[in-house]
Amino acid sequence: MSTSIKTNLFILLCSMNLALIAQQKEKSEFDLSRYKPEPRDRIIFELSHTGWLGMPHGLKETLTSGGVNILLYFDYPIGNSHCSFAWGAGFSSHNIHGRINLNYNLDSVSNRVNFTSIEKRTTAYDVNRIGFKVIEVPVEFRFRTRGAYQFKLMAGFKVGYVLQTFKKVFDADGKTKTFDIYGVNPFRYGITFRMGCQQIHLTAFYALSEVFTKGKGSAGVVPFSLGIAYTPRISLGNAAN
Repeated sequence: MSTSIKTNLFILLCSMNLALIAQQKEKSEFDLSRYKPEPRDRIIFELSHTGWLGMPHGLKETLTSGGVNILLYFDYPIGNSHCSFAWGAGFSSHNIHGRINLNYNLDSVSNRVNFTSIEKRTTAYDVNRIGFKVIEVPVEFRFRTRGAYQFKLMAGFKVGYVLQTFKKVFDADGKTKTFDIYGVNPFRYGITFRMGCQQIHLTAFYALSEVFTKGKGSAGVVPFSLGIAYTPRISLGNAAN
């Protein structure tokens, strides 16, 4: 066989081999990137009106009571359906404003605080704020439509740990800020709900846990929030949900 024929045959075999490799790379069932989901609603920012239900004496928070939530989710589509499961981590700030006074009751013998009662504040003030900072682990079941404009519905549950509590008061006596409110339940958990279109959603949270630990504060008081959420477009992977 002549040298030119051998050269042409070698080039032909190399070309066929490269084409086969390219085809296998494109269609191989072992190419995990083909099955990698495209995460949706991965980062969520929420602005909420916050409050407490079950407060005594007809007390109610003012409209200026508000909070901020920042959530990071990992999204797992369920087959080729419209549904997915997600879990993640988050941080929330829950603030209450209004004529709400947290009164410390002292033990008659030891003179130590043994109970925190919620009462109505009767004296004038400029600022009267009660704040909570919480880290959270949320889980969600998600439904999304397909098309140019996605409708989204998410329902779930989250559990959190209260990192910090404080009372801030600006009144005739000056400015005071007190940390570590006595009797606060360190664990917060409850149900979550979010509904909207594209990147804008309405969001809600209702706690199944009370603000205070049983026997250490006013009973039956539970946190809630209602607000609006924004989810920036962040996509990874090459397969759409």
